[in-house]
Amino acid sequence: GKTSTKHYLNRILCEKYNVLMTPGSFNTPMGVVRTVRESMQPYHDIFIAEMGAKNIGDIKEICDIVNPSIGIVTAVGPQHLESFKSIENVQRTKFELVDALPADGLAVVNDDFEFVANRKVDNVDVIRYAVHNTNNASCRAVDIEYSSHGTSFTAVMPDGSSIKLQTKLVGECNISNLLAAV
Repeated sequence: GKTSTKHYLNRILCEKYNVLMTPGSFNTPMGVVRTVRESMQPYHDIFIAEMGAKNIGDIKEICDIVNPSIGIVTAVGPQHLESFKSIENVQRTKFELVDALPADGLAVVNDDFEFVANRKVDNVDVIRYAVHNTNNASCRAVDIEYSSHGTSFTAVMPDGSSIKLQTKLVGECNISNLLAAV
């Protein structure tokens, strides 16, 4: 979900800001540095950096380069168990992003994954979002409808307001990724 969320977030923010995002799979320290050195300009307002990891410390290394103020954790799952050896190590590594945020930062985390939902966040403000596990989520998708034209749903925001959204994309993962970006 990282890459899709990055693209959705870029598309939303480009309506108001000059945005630079890491291209393709430039989600390693070298890819992030290359993007900054080759593409960042003084007129960019926002930099969206996708952060990938295969080992503990990989995300922290990227955070040390970009000093993020907002971080989105889209999932913690078994994708990299061959290098991480345990789901707890995957969780620890993904949350290096949240742990690196400044005191006035914001974490946006997906409570539909057990090892995201069960991770306490107390160093920054947090918005928990979810499609299914909405018990502690302050941002959630409701009234989801699928059709041959795509998907529509309502995003209920932390302040209680709601936004009706529709996309030509189909699939629950797309709703989750869009909700993170919104």
